Amino acid sequence: MSTSFAVAGVVDPGRLGLLTRRALLALGPLWLLLAANDVVFNLDPVRTALTAPVIVAVLVQHTRLVRRAVPPRAVGREPGAGPPEGQGADAPDGPGPGPRRPSAAEWRWSLALLAVAVATWGEMADRPYTALDWAMVPGAMTAALSLSLPARARRRLLTAVALVCAVLGEAVAQWRHETPGLLPGVPAATGAGMLLFVAAVELVLLRLWRVVLEAEQVREATADLAVAEERMRFAADLHDLQGHRLQAITLKGELAERLIGRSDHEARAQLREITELARAALEESRAVVHGYRSASLGTELANAVGLLEAAGIRTAVDGDAERVPHQLQPAFAALVREGVTNILRHSRARHCRITVTADAGRVRVLLCNDGAPAHPATDRGGSGNGSGLAGLRERFHAIGGHVGTTTHPDGRFELAGHTDREAPA
Repeated sequence: MSTSFAVAGVVDPGRLGLLTRRALLALGPLWLLLAANDVVFNLDPVRTALTAPVIVAVLVQHTRLVRRAVPPRAVGREPGAGPPEGQGADAPDGPGPGPRRPSAAEWRWSLALLAVAVATWGEMADRPYTALDWAMVPGAMTAALSLSLPARARRRLLTAVALVCAVLGEAVAQWRHETPGLLPGVPAATGAGMLLFVAAVELVLLRLWRVVLEAEQVREATADLAVAEERMRFAADLHDLQGHRLQAITLKGELAERLIGRSDHEARAQLREITELARAALEESRAVVHGYRSASLGTELANAVGLLEAAGIRTAVDGDAERVPHQLQPAFAALVREGVTNILRHSRARHCRITVTADAGRVRVLLCNDGAPAHPATDRGGSGNGSGLAGLRERFHAIGGHVGTTTHPDGRFELAGHTDREAPA
């Protein structure tokens, strides 16, 4: 029984989202590098003193706006965390994940800085070989502002700033027509074209980030749904098992109530039957909790593969469950069930491998998954009644076995149970 475990090229949405955010943050220095190079090597001291603070201010504000538009915890957050910032009715493009809007004061400062950046480009566009370099300054500022805007407002901002740059560039070309190599229309096309290019690159990365975030949310919702379906299956089993017994107890209780005072002997007989029914119901309930009515290891392995695959976790099973002695199967089935629940609830796993080894009286089942948290809680709510790892340890101790967990530095988590002798029949 096996399914594919690891496939080369599988993309981790959480990691891809973090890489996309880092790429957006790195674009600011990249856009401004050409203008900074001109400041260092080509400008006179007066122009350097005027333009260097503009480049630094645009770089700082670009970084702030990108950090606000792409929250750091939106992708790659711990399982069970709340919804990402910027999600809901206030998101710029409607429901779903989206950037956060800057405050009014930050908007005013950003627009003022954008105006200064456009003016700086106009001043520096008098040289044909540096007009392209300095167009990056208003381009970076406009792109960062557009990340936090709804689609319609974004188009208006880009159109308005591109038109201003085009008009300003043409005015520079007409005013300084004596500059060698400065052809009419070149500064206008350079300013508008580079501004739209820079904005397009950052908006494509923003869109990729949002798609990745939506995929991550779908994965988490699928995992939650898988856990809920497993709980419903357990509830259905419990209902089918106990429904008729509880109904019989109710009917016999009503009969005993009517017989009291009229036929005490028959009433006592009914009460004895009620006691036996309640005792049998209690034993069967314990059997369901401990082993889903002694579910076989093979059945639990099949259920585990279905649940994990439904949650987007590639799963493989190595070994033959039929080689595990019948008396030990409920304990190892509970181990698999608990391990799968922990993977779905407490990890960001992409791959899981379950290994079953049974030879020479020794049985071992190992669950290994990636994406484990740095500090896993190994005993979550163990009650000693079969729920949680503490319950598993007690159960394996009763059959002469042992349950252990291991967390590796590379994010792998292992849950293993083994026993060296068969449980008594």
